[in-house]
Amino acid sequence: MQENRKLTKPTFDNLSEEKRHLIIRTATSEFARNGFENTNINTIAEKAGISVGSLYKYFESKQDLFLFTIAHGTDVLKDVLSSIVPAALTLEEKLNALVEAIQTTSREQKELIRLYSELTSVGNSELVERLSYEIEAVSATMYTALMREEQKKGTIRGDIEAPMAAFLMDNLFISLQFSYASEYYRQRFGIYLGATIEERDRFVREQVVAFIMNALRREEEP
Repeated sequence: MQENRKLTKPTFDNLSEEKRHLIIRTATSEFARNGFENTNINTIAEKAGISVGSLYKYFESKQDLFLFTIAHGTDVLKDVLSSIVPAALTLEEKLNALVEAIQTTSREQKELIRLYSELTSVGNSELVERLSYEIEAVSATMYTALMREEQKKGTIRGDIEAPMAAFLMDNLFISLQFSYASEYYRQRFGIYLGATIEERDRFVREQVVAFIMNALRREEEP
């Protein structure tokens, strides 16, 4: 996590892994619940079982702590994508694995997903620019490369620019993430597909993959 280290002071690395994870989890929870502006650094310190002075020995500012939680989440995303996108699978198999990973991580990392949804409320434009790059660069690079590779193979249509195809696919994935992690989107999910939709993971995967494949698949020659 090279990028993360730039956001912390050397003393943070001297903490036990358990203590570091507790600080990350606590900060993620508070930022997700209250947003960047309304989160109180004192509350994070108290819930993490450390003093405010100690927290400032690990991070220069609240902004650095916030950026660190984002960078940590980005590392999680990178690990998931790196295990699927380059794999020796068909595009359909990769999409199925990606949707399954979204279902799993959205449930296990609900507060992290909620934290992402708070980013639109961050008023600091410099901070927003840095955050958007931290989060989106990973998926944008991998998904665009995937689309270009499949176009070269001739498995998907070539009349859609690869970055646009990647962008649209990721929009669908983001919406699906929120449908499992955000209460509002979960309600919306149920309104469209019924109250038991969260118990029908295989159905969701099959439908999402079919939708994307049908949008990307080349038309058969007459």
